[in-house]
Amino acid sequence: MWLWLHLISWAVLAVAAGVALFSRTRQFVMWTMIARVCYLVSIVTGVVLMRFAFARNPLLTVVKILLAIGLIGLIEVAFAGKKQQHLSKLIFWSALAAFALVTVTGFVLAQFRPFV
Repeated sequence: MWLWLHLISWAVLAVAAGVALFSRTRQFVMWTMIARVCYLVSIVTGVVLMRFAFARNPLLTVVKILLAIGLIGLIEVAFAGKKQQHLSKLIFWSALAAFALVTVTGFVLAQFRPFV
């Protein structure tokens, strides 16, 4: 159950961040708030899942935690850039790359469990 909740919250986060970064000003605030709620859900479920992942592979677990925190920071920097009408392509592509790294690392830690 925790794993599915974690996956769904990250999927909703990806959609919310993407829509927020490509939306107009009125919709931007709503989608950023949805993304921030998804951060909280992802962090809580991640802490629960960390117990299982750390027993399996402690180094990769720490790497994923750092990547996820960095991703949240990059998304927030992208939101700030969008709010000021100066969204940097470098920040956008860095956030996209970090999202891909977090996704792959998470699936490796879970041993591709929800899909195998």
